[in-house]
Amino acid sequence: QPCYGQPCYLIYSLLAYALTSNYPSNYPLPHYLSLCITQDCPEGSRDFREEQCSQFDGSDFQGKRYKWLPYYGADNLCELNCMPRGENFFYRHRTAVADGTPCHPGRKDVCVDGVCKRLGCDNMLESPQQEDPCLQCGGNGQSCYPVRSTFSMTNLPKGYNQVFIIPVGATSIHIRETVATRNYLAVKNLRGEYYLNGHWVIEFSRATPVAGTMLYYQRGAEGEMTPETIIGRGPTTEPLVIELIIQEHNQGVEYEYYLPNGRSREGYYWSFGSWSTCSRECGSGYQSRLVFCAIDNEAYPDYLCTALPRPLTNRTCNPQTCPQTRRWTTGEWNACSVSCGGGSQVRSVQCVSHDASGPPPPTLQTCSMQRCASWRASGWSLVGTECSVTCGTGDQSREVMCVGEASVQLADTSCSASLRPVAAQPCSMPACLLAVSWHVGDWGLCSKSCESGLRERQVMCSDRERNLYPVERCNYVPKPLTLETCNTQPCYHPQGENMLSLCVCVSISLSSDPQSTIAGYIFMPSHFSSLPFSPNLQYNLLLLTICPSSHCPH
Repeated sequence: QPCYGQPCYLIYSLLAYALTSNYPSNYPLPHYLSLCITQDCPEGSRDFREEQCSQFDGSDFQGKRYKWLPYYGADNLCELNCMPRGENFFYRHRTAVADGTPCHPGRKDVCVDGVCKRLGCDNMLESPQQEDPCLQCGGNGQSCYPVRSTFSMTNLPKGYNQVFIIPVGATSIHIRETVATRNYLAVKNLRGEYYLNGHWVIEFSRATPVAGTMLYYQRGAEGEMTPETIIGRGPTTEPLVIELIIQEHNQGVEYEYYLPNGRSREGYYWSFGSWSTCSRECGSGYQSRLVFCAIDNEAYPDYLCTALPRPLTNRTCNPQTCPQTRRWTTGEWNACSVSCGGGSQVRSVQCVSHDASGPPPPTLQTCSMQRCASWRASGWSLVGTECSVTCGTGDQSREVMCVGEASVQLADTSCSASLRPVAAQPCSMPACLLAVSWHVGDWGLCSKSCESGLRERQVMCSDRERNLYPVERCNYVPKPLTLETCNTQPCYHPQGENMLSLCVCVSISLSSDPQSTIAGYIFMPSHFSSLPFSPNLQYNLLLLTICPSSHCPH
């Protein structure tokens, strides 16, 4: 059985399991109980589950042709569940994956006859021997120490934000969003070259060789809100920069990895990434990898590391002779030109021998023919969306929903690529008619403090905005009083010995006849007078004296 990026020791361990479990000697061994070599698969080999899903690439599926990717979220981990690139569903292509396929990304349990079996680090099924976080078989975790934290910084700008750096030699790497969000995780090296989700190109769930190990990136299907995770066994051969692509508030990113005890790296050193996929399946291809000089998780010019031997950047691979068969080999379909609404995708088609016959497979196909998810908004004039007021300025609202194929309502996140229409807006109705009536002001001060004074107030014909109108507009009701009496109580007069009274004798003459003289008295304070005053005459005062008590009335 060829090697697909996992250690090729399953067959050997099954045979050993059968031989040590009283397996009847007269029973034929099952088809998978045969010897196999035990060396690891070459770095850069394809993920085994991804390889099995890719066997259905380009095949007809309900009238469409897809590129299939592994889906890890199903209940049965040992079924071959695959998800079409760009779609939000998965499909069970086989009831069981091939024997030896890992049950979980980045772990050593494997599927056998459709059942997940624990595989010990001693290459034996159901063995109690397990790796500790330091990758020591049967270890107790004492040869390394954990690094754990939660990135919970808020108010981050939109776009790429650095979370932390995984140093060289890290093992048992686990990165996970605490809550499902519309943010994405990204991975790059110190030189800024992205391995995952770079330059706003968001990958689907997949396994990818990075920094000398395999990283498993898992996120929900399109429109499905699931916390993103990145898992890696390690050890890493280069520092990895972990970033968070912010589209909404950060709800927290938990991370954990382990570093060996006594780890110290002084001075500059060569850092190198993973080998690329071999350029050919047979006939001697080549692989390349990035090699650069680094110190303290930062990249530096290569000349600073010239004192150390430089690791290889290229090597040959797959030297076995290619079989001379009449067949075409096809590459993977590239990304669809659109995510929905009908696009196209291309792939490479090569002849592996000169005597290939038959028509070549298609190099171009249609893709993403399903209707794009879009926003649907009801009209503003429908029942229930009228203006909130009958006159003046108010508000109105309408229903806005995300719909897909056959007008099926979807979660709003499925339409996140487009701008959501507004669901509320201001509205204007005819101006409200203002009521016109009498408006009265406050009463003014009274003219006297006692014995009936007068006070007045302002009365206007106006509306509530104090706009004046002719009094005829208000005459349908009587006009309120503008003048009234006030302080009608009698003035206070002190009684007894404190009472002050005065009788004044007065002598006056007429202004028209200065020779005439009139004498009399005035009794104060009642102003009672014995003089014959007339309002039509003018008088001159001749004498003013205090009268003897006999001249004044009692």
